[in-house]
Amino acid sequence: MGALMPAHLEIENWEGLKTKRERVSCPTVAVLRKHLASLDGNKVDAVWVDIDEVGSLSVGGGPDNFVVVSFPADGSSSHVETNNPQVASVELQVGGQTGAYPGVMILGPELAFSIAERFLVTGAYDAALKWVQDCPPEVA
Repeated sequence: MGALMPAHLEIENWEGLKTKRERVSCPTVAVLRKHLASLDGNKVDAVWVDIDEVGSLSVGGGPDNFVVVSFPADGSSSHVETNNPQVASVELQVGGQTGAYPGVMILGPELAFSIAERFLVTGAYDAALKWVQDCPPEVA
């Protein structure tokens, strides 16, 4: 099963305070899975799925706890929340910065990875999930 829309991945690799983004064009689900499995919350802490004219989805953290954030083409952003947090908060490194994320934002690898796979294959953010807006759409 591969991407149905023009897409690419960006993987954030950290060496000290410097980041190097690896770009993968026309990724398959298998390639996405491989890069998601490399998330260690330290050297590799975010995988971005970018789909032309739709937007991006970021899976950050690792190796056991993740956050998923959408960045639609309209300039807005939202994160996924669950209704059954296992902990009050979790410290994660995402995008090179360590922060304490509320337990409702913490996803296990199975859920986080399946959200990214569905986005890659369908080109849409899963409406069945609870998306909490972080930033409203940009006004033209």
